[in-house]
Amino acid sequence: MKKVIYIYGNLPAYRKDLFTSLDKKLAEEDIELKVFYGEHTIKATKQVESPSFKTQKFLTKHYDLKITKPYTMEGMLNQLKKEMPDGIVMQFNQSNLTEWKVLKWCKSEGIPYAIWGCNYTRPDMKKALKYVRDSIYPHIYKNASVLMPYGSLYRDYFLKIGIPREDIVVVQNSIDVESIISREKGRIHRDFQHSTTKILYVGALHPPKRLDAGIQAVAQLIDAGYDVQFDIVGGGTALDAIKAIWNTFSPKAKERIIFHGAKYGDELVPFFEEADVFFMPGTGGLGVNEAMAYQLPIISTHGDETVFDLIDGNGFFLHHFGDIQEEKAALKKFIELKPEEKVRMAKRSEELILQRASFENLVNKHAEACKLLISKKAQNKVTSQRPN
Repeated sequence: MKKVIYIYGNLPAYRKDLFTSLDKKLAEEDIELKVFYGEHTIKATKQVESPSFKTQKFLTKHYDLKITKPYTMEGMLNQLKKEMPDGIVMQFNQSNLTEWKVLKWCKSEGIPYAIWGCNYTRPDMKKALKYVRDSIYPHIYKNASVLMPYGSLYRDYFLKIGIPREDIVVVQNSIDVESIISREKGRIHRDFQHSTTKILYVGALHPPKRLDAGIQAVAQLIDAGYDVQFDIVGGGTALDAIKAIWNTFSPKAKERIIFHGAKYGDELVPFFEEADVFFMPGTGGLGVNEAMAYQLPIISTHGDETVFDLIDGNGFFLHHFGDIQEEKAALKKFIELKPEEKVRMAKRSEELILQRASFENLVNKHAEACKLLISKKAQNKVTSQRPN
């Protein structure tokens, strides 16, 4: 039996469905799946409990330096050497010092590796670190056997730097949207005939999400006389800073911009069912997928790049993170649409999420990438030999 190991800094609960289904699918191909993970997260994200797939958790040590905050996953490399997998999949993080050692080990042992991700760069990243990242990452990508971009933007970047098309498997980031759509069938009747427009944000509250700009855009609309309510569902490190801004608003704006705290699972259902539009002013991702499964129109940046391929003219694309005036204009435009136009957008959201980021596609594409990864080793074509 062949073996593939996934490496994660942490194991969020929304990945449980993926790995449970992928484990079963790979077993049919005589491939064993195992997930190595640690405890690195700055988000208020619920973690997987009682996984049905094979996992191993590693002690995570964090180091607070002046320009960066690296971390290590203690003992993981030694365990990899014992496992000797036929392939490794990781969402490479330059702050994970252990992953740098894994890359070196993969090259020396001829172990093919794949990178699944979106090439996200924090807007607040120090220039020196960004320069290092932009200089080194292309070499890491060219030494990878398989690249698994979230969408077309990242895929086009790989092609531009010379990655062969046959080594790229686009794996759209998603969740089990089919289950949501099946469960909600017949329950959602969006006619947009009511007067108050309910704006929804669901996700972690930390600086790159730019909820600071989002609440300011909404507050300006409220003060201009627009009948809106902004429901913010989530918790995180930026909450105090966002509330400090919220405290400067007019009494009416403060009343209409509501913080609900972190919610999970069934607690989220009524927020999605009762909203009129999903709003993401900064980085993010899977909240958009979930919202589209609930037939919500979207106002969003490209997020983790998945969103770029999902909106496709259905909704309002924000070109800049945290641009208050751009956000205000997009929200105003949506609010002023006729109800029938909003209904069309709602139906199109469900259609697009099923066409382009279904859960079935997510699992199938991961399985395809894993099989391609294993074939690289079997054929002795590890792409570390590819010229840089």
